[in-house]
Amino acid sequence: ETADAVAHIFSEIDHNADEKICWGEFYQWLLRWNVMKDESEDAARSLFTFLDRDGNGTIDAQEMMDALMLLSDFESKHDKTLAVTPAEVGLIIRDLAPDNDSGGIDYHTFLEVLHAARQGHAHPGNQQPHLVLNFDVNNTVVMLDSATGADSKGLIAMVLSNSAWGSIELDAEGQPISWSCQWSELTTEKPMAGLQTYTEFVVLKNPFPDKKDYADKAAFRAANEEVKKQRRRDLWAFTDPGMPGEVFHQDLALLQSRLMLPESLHGSQAAKDAGLTGEAVQLLPSFLHFLRELKRRGRSFTLIFRTFGSDLPKLQKEIEALCEGWHPLFSKEDIVVLDGSDGCPDYRMRFDTTESCGTFFRNPAQDDFMALIMGSIEQPDSIEKGLDFYDDKQDVQIHEGVYQVFKHYTKMSSQPRTIALRDFYQGWAAAGSSRGGKPFFLGRMDPAEHCIFFDDHITPLDPKIVDPVDAHLWPRRFSSAQLFGVHLVQAQPLLSIRDRDYFVKCFEQCEAARAAKLERWHKLKRIVADLDGVRKVLSGFLYTSVPSQNASFRPWSRSRQVSRAQRVQTFEDE
Repeated sequence: ETADAVAHIFSEIDHNADEKICWGEFYQWLLRWNVMKDESEDAARSLFTFLDRDGNGTIDAQEMMDALMLLSDFESKHDKTLAVTPAEVGLIIRDLAPDNDSGGIDYHTFLEVLHAARQGHAHPGNQQPHLVLNFDVNNTVVMLDSATGADSKGLIAMVLSNSAWGSIELDAEGQPISWSCQWSELTTEKPMAGLQTYTEFVVLKNPFPDKKDYADKAAFRAANEEVKKQRRRDLWAFTDPGMPGEVFHQDLALLQSRLMLPESLHGSQAAKDAGLTGEAVQLLPSFLHFLRELKRRGRSFTLIFRTFGSDLPKLQKEIEALCEGWHPLFSKEDIVVLDGSDGCPDYRMRFDTTESCGTFFRNPAQDDFMALIMGSIEQPDSIEKGLDFYDDKQDVQIHEGVYQVFKHYTKMSSQPRTIALRDFYQGWAAAGSSRGGKPFFLGRMDPAEHCIFFDDHITPLDPKIVDPVDAHLWPRRFSSAQLFGVHLVQAQPLLSIRDRDYFVKCFEQCEAARAAKLERWHKLKRIVADLDGVRKVLSGFLYTSVPSQNASFRPWSRSRQVSRAQRVQTFEDE
């Protein structure tokens, strides 16, 4: 990885990507990292050591909160705009700490904040950033499931099962025996303490077998599959007569109707030309509406489809119809084009160039190896075959190593267009965690760019199949707590089917959360930029702890978002 690290440093300095480093670029890099100011490094280390009271290499969240509240109280006597509330400080710590339960902030993170603070105090203002929008496909923007054979009724029944809240009755041995509805409205958030969704009941009722009970791997896999099948049968029948969710039968029928094409389009040439050969929609109308709305608002964006599956080409015709302004679902609305015919960027999907489609390859066991192959969405059928699989493939470009992948990903995502990327399921399955999942590259905070990933598997506590990589401090990852609601969105089919403006609203909420985050960072920069001043304020407490400011740090795991979230996934892992 040494060569990768050197390449990464080179790309950081080479801002214009001309493969050359001029003196101006080098000088700005030195200033950025304060390489020429040794005293600032000493001051930062001294301050960090002071705050790290137990010497374990991280700053405790509560002491960090006390210190920031104390500094704010001191600074706000001279400048009232520097006053921060305990809630704001808690969010700042959430922004910084990879582990939001302990709130531990390591030295690298601490130094990164101080370096950012010394770059200047310009207010973020109302600058509209370029958007990098990553969308999972199945059950996020497309309600189809070719893997399980579920029809629209089955998929919607699964959605309702995880949005219906009730109580679980247990037998004398603590095993679940029944579920009864206790809340009349469907909702994606727990409406009151103590309730559980029907999906939770089904999962508890049908646990996976213990691997220790099976000597044969094939038999163990078969037993697992049988459990999955039984769970699906139970969930698909949720609203059937006599079942616990019968009361929601009309809701199922309504959502089904939202996934159907208007009768006038059934079998029509316009529908066939758009790739709509059946009676149901393919891409959710709320997603298509979102793309049209971005164009209306004049936003600069890159659209990236992300999926483990190989069905991306099936979307090509419908995206083309939308971009060219003749999609049959919008024939009675104003014409919005995204095909470049008006001199703006072309968002049609292409699979014939090395710039518009590609696939990731990952091998967690090989030092977390990562590669990006552009020009093809084909993949080897095993990790062991590796990149040799592409030796006889024509017209592909392979970017090996995380820094080369990040460099190319950053370059192509900075250009307004549509990109189709296939992720590597076997790498994620081998890792058994988000670390082998869909790479999502992020820096600490770039006012000129806003990256968002929409996926139905994301939760407030775990990014699941999304791997949020800290692009500047590999192999460090961001936690879901640092990103949820700003860069990570848990797609909710109940809402995306029911509400045409669902994705628009999600996007607006992310933008508002990002603006609030930038404002917090602006305050933080102004408070800690003068290290000498910070040291003077805290010097009186050099031999004691920073005095308590009567504000308690609240871990993310105890937040409203986490406590009210669904506890199990609506759909199985892809």
